[in-house]
Amino acid sequence: MSSAGEGAPAPMLYCPPCGTSQLCDDCLNICVAMVGETEGAVPVFSRELERTLHRALTFGREREELHAIEEHLVLALFDDPDAAAVLRGCNVDLDAARQRITAALVESAEAPQAEGADPTPSAAFQRIVQRAVVHVQSAKGNGEVTGVDVLVAAFSEPPVAELLRELGITRYDVTRYMSRGADAGAERYKADNSAARAEVRLLDDDYTPMEFVVEVLERTFAFDREAATRLMLEIHRAGFGTCGVYPFDAAADKVTEVLAFARKHEHPLHCYLVPLPI
Repeated sequence: MSSAGEGAPAPMLYCPPCGTSQLCDDCLNICVAMVGETEGAVPVFSRELERTLHRALTFGREREELHAIEEHLVLALFDDPDAAAVLRGCNVDLDAARQRITAALVESAEAPQAEGADPTPSAAFQRIVQRAVVHVQSAKGNGEVTGVDVLVAAFSEPPVAELLRELGITRYDVTRYMSRGADAGAERYKADNSAARAEVRLLDDDYTPMEFVVEVLERTFAFDREAATRLMLEIHRAGFGTCGVYPFDAAADKVTEVLAFARKHEHPLHCYLVPLPI
C-alpha cells in the first residue's frame, strides 16, 4: 500500500559528485532523491536500472537531440530485464511495441543539438524517475528502485500513459501482475461457493494508495472515516484485513464491486472472500 498520492509533487534529483539538479549521465549509479529532511535509508537504483537510464540517454545522443525524452525512457524499459519480464507477463508484444515507438520518434524528431553536446533528460523524464524513487521510499522504506518501479511511475505522465495504452499496456495490468500473489484468495472463492456466509478481506499491495483503501471501506462497507483508517493501517501492517461477514451472495457482490471500482481507478487492490463453515 502506497502512502504517496498520484498527484504528489516529485522532489528534485541531486547528484552528490556533480551538484547538479538533473540526472547525471556520468553518475547515475549514485543519484538519490533528496526528499526534504529524509531520515533513514534512501532507495538506490538497481544495476539494471542504471543501465536502462544510460540507454535512454544514449538514444537521445544517437539521434543528436537536445533532450532524452520520456519515449526514450519507455523504449529503454522494453530492454530492462525487470520491466520486460512484467510486460511479457502481461502479454505485451515487445517487438511490435518497440517498432511503434521507434517510428513515432522518427516522426517527432527535434532539431539537432549543438555539435559535441550531450542530451539532457526532459522534465517529464526526470519526473518519472523521481516518482519511482518516492514510491519505493514510501512503500518499502528502502531498497532498490527497479525498471518496474519506473514503468509504473511512467503512467503518472498523461502523454506516456496514453502512449502505453495505445500499445495495450495499462497501469492496472502492470500493477495487478506485480500483485498477482493475491489471486490465491480468488481461487478459494472459486473452490467453495456453497457456504451460507463468507468473510470479505482486502489484501495489502505496494501500489494502491492508502487514501483509496479508506475510500473503498467507506464506500462499499459503510465504515466511518476513523474506523476505515484504522482498518487500512491494520491491512498495511498485517498484509490483509477483514471488512465484514455477510451472507454469501452479498459478500460476493461486495467483492465484485470493490474489484470493479479498483480497476476503474487502475489500482491493483485485491478483494476476496473466505467461505465460512455452516
